[in-house]
Amino acid sequence: MNFSKYYIYIIKCIALIVTIPVLIYGHSKHNIFLLSIGLLAFLIFLAVNVLEIIIVSKIRSKNKRRLQKIIKNKAIKSLKPQRFFYPNRDKDALNAYELLKQKQEELEILRITSEKFNSTMDVDNIVEYIFDVYQKFTNCDRCLICFKDVDSQDIFCRYEFGKELFGEVGKFFDDDSVITKCFNTNSIVVNCDILIKKRGIYGDKLAIPLSISTEQLGVIFLETSKKNSFKNINLPFIKSLANYAAVAINKAELFNDVWAQKQEIEALYEEAAAVNDDLNDNIENLNKAKEELRQKNEELLRYSESLNTGYIQTVMSLVNAIEAKDAYTSGHCQRVMEIACEIAANMNLDEESIQDLKYAAVLHDIGKIGISAGILNKPEKLTEQEYEEIKKHPEISYNILKNVEFLNRGLRAILEHHEKYNGSGYPNNLKGEEISLLGRILCIADAFDAMTSNRTYRKGMTMEVAVNEIERCKGIQFDPKVSDVFIKMIRELVNT
Repeated sequence: MNFSKYYIYIIKCIALIVTIPVLIYGHSKHNIFLLSIGLLAFLIFLAVNVLEIIIVSKIRSKNKRRLQKIIKNKAIKSLKPQRFFYPNRDKDALNAYELLKQKQEELEILRITSEKFNSTMDVDNIVEYIFDVYQKFTNCDRCLICFKDVDSQDIFCRYEFGKELFGEVGKFFDDDSVITKCFNTNSIVVNCDILIKKRGIYGDKLAIPLSISTEQLGVIFLETSKKNSFKNINLPFIKSLANYAAVAINKAELFNDVWAQKQEIEALYEEAAAVNDDLNDNIENLNKAKEELRQKNEELLRYSESLNTGYIQTVMSLVNAIEAKDAYTSGHCQRVMEIACEIAANMNLDEESIQDLKYAAVLHDIGKIGISAGILNKPEKLTEQEYEEIKKHPEISYNILKNVEFLNRGLRAILEHHEKYNGSGYPNNLKGEEISLLGRILCIADAFDAMTSNRTYRKGMTMEVAVNEIERCKGIQFDPKVSDVFIKMIRELVNT
């Protein structure tokens, strides 16, 4: 049975240890699975407590029957020599009869007490009943139940019944008090207070430990003003009542703690369920908002594409207008676009970069719309002042297009397409990789088409001569790496 007791105790501890952390962690993480595991552990804990109560009840019933049998046998032995029982004629037989009667009364009280304690989990009802039994059995005037604080080890009174006889409760809690001695020895202490004797008042005090096995929970303190009231009291019976009370109080407090934890867990579960419902509602609302946002984005994308298409058409009209001003540059932007995109493809640039380069190539000379047609179509060599006017067109192009979002990196390439690798270009004298890659590609494509196209002041170069010129100007006007890719591309095209 001891093995069963410890085994049950271990299961209770494990279940309680698992329950609280799992429920707290599950609640913090909103994890229904962990909450379910915690509730299962809690139900196991309750089941083990019920099992323990059943086992204790069976043990008490068994001990009660055994005690009744022993008392009955002793009484029969004391009466055995006589044929008839005459209480007034046989003092020994009378004593045996009275003893048997007393034992039966005590057993009946213990039986009723056990049933009473097994039928309630209310500590106040248990305390009220035990006070009533002790008062009737001992005729005490006062009854206390005291406990010791776990941290400070101070003794304090939690329950009290009857009138106060000898001052404040705290006066009994010095080192010589019966309550303190009972706590220290875990045994019954009977005493007559010396201080009270000096005042001419007599009375008895009795302290009974509230214990479960060797574990002391508290002390029941009885007090009476009648002298020697506790002298002939049946201490084993008094101790049995205290043991019953200890088990009942401990069981009730444990049950109340578990019940409070259950209520807290249920509250947490309800809160978790409410949070889960809110979360589901929020998720549903988010999904709706997501769908609405997707539809709005699609509409916005269609609108943006429509704007871009319209803008490109407008710009292309401007490009055509520019090229119409200079018959010798007709188709220049289209050819530059094709050459630049081919270079980018051979350099394995991504689609987005090629698309940016395509827009830049088509629009790179749009700034010439602000240059005089007389300068653009002049057959003679330009004056220094006229050349300075021509050099403004990259910045004019940039200012016209700077608010066009879809150009992205292409806008920078438009501004840089007349920069030179050695830093002698315009408008900002950028050098080497200070010039963007798209700008360096556009520079070669623009120069190659310009060299191979007819002008008012000269005839266009052959493809071979133009390629040789680009090779000669590597590292001076053109990026060497981009130049190598372009030269290889053109020569493969010619050989094909």
